[in-house]
Amino acid sequence: MRWDESPRFLLIASVASAIVSAAFGLAAIWDHPGYNVAAAALALLTAILGCRAYERSTHRRLRRLQREHLVLEFRVVAVPDAEAVRFAQELLDVFVEGGWPAHGVYRALPANAASTGLFVAVQDGNFPSEEERRLLLMLSEFGMYAVKSTSPKLTHPKALELLVGHRPTM
Repeated sequence: MRWDESPRFLLIASVASAIVSAAFGLAAIWDHPGYNVAAAALALLTAILGCRAYERSTHRRLRRLQREHLVLEFRVVAVPDAEAVRFAQELLDVFVEGGWPAHGVYRALPANAASTGLFVAVQDGNFPSEEERRLLLMLSEFGMYAVKSTSPKLTHPKALELLVGHRPTM
C-alpha cells in the first residue's frame, strides 16, 4: 500500500501540517514575514491532505488480503500447441493486468492434450462458486465460451483453472 492510500496516515500528516503551519504563522509575528508564505503553503497542504484522507476513507476498495481470499488460485493451463500456449499467455497477461491473482501458463495434463476450446475447471463441479460464474460470464461477454469442468490439481474450493485447448475448427 502506498503512503497516500492510507486514510489514517493522510489524516496524521494533515494534522502535523496544520500544527507546523500554525507555528510558522506565530513565528512570522515575532521574526520574519517570510514565514507567512510557508504558513500559507502548509495550510493549503493541510487542506489537500484532509480532502485526500476523506476521499480514501469513504471509497470502498479490496485490500490485497481480501482479493486473495476471493480467488485463492487462478491457473492458466494450455495444451502442448504453439497457438494455444500463445493465446493462453495473452489471456494470462490480461488477467494479471486486471488484478486477478493468475498464474501460469502450465502444461495441460496428458488426458487433456486433445482438448479443443476453453474450459473453466473447479475443484468440485457440484458446487459452483461465485468466482466460476463471474469468470464464465466475463469470457462469454467477449465471445469466448468455456465449458465447465473439474480438475484434480486444484487444492481449494475457490480455485479456478482456465484450460486453453486447440483452436476449434469451424
